[in-house]
Amino acid sequence: MKQCKLLFIAALVLSSFSLAAQHSTDATKIKEVEAAESRMFKNMNFTHYKEYYKTDVADDFFTINADGVTADKAQSFADTARMKMVELGNLKLVDKKIRVYDNVGITNGRGQVYVDNMLVVEFLYTAVFVKRNGKWMYTSWQGTMSKDSPKIGAPQQ
Repeated sequence: MKQCKLLFIAALVLSSFSLAAQHSTDATKIKEVEAAESRMFKNMNFTHYKEYYKTDVADDFFTINADGVTADKAQSFADTARMKMVELGNLKLVDKKIRVYDNVGITNGRGQVYVDNMLVVEFLYTAVFVKRNGKWMYTSWQGTMSKDSPKIGAPQQ
């Protein structure tokens, strides 16, 4: 009976160490995905995107944009007009969430773009990153215009 109690206590201690190690690993992965997302937003403009596409965008990348345009990596890379448009505003991210499942990181939230301190568009987004060969690669994007986005042509308040 005494041995059973000792085995039970040992199992509890070992499982708590295992849970603590798992939590630490999850927190590390979340920070890595957050850094990957920050790099993505920082480099999604005409000035920086060429190098970023070479080093951080997965070959099987696919995007569905808020305006209904879909593209693979090559098509997205060639869309320089979209990249130039991104530079026109200042992006603010809100309601951001990050989830990690082994080697897949999913981020989502709301993006608000301001020009001259005026909100010009708000979108909801989901970005997917996959860890390959030790690096989080930007794999997928989906954006949807927010119901709270200013209407084009509507008077601003």
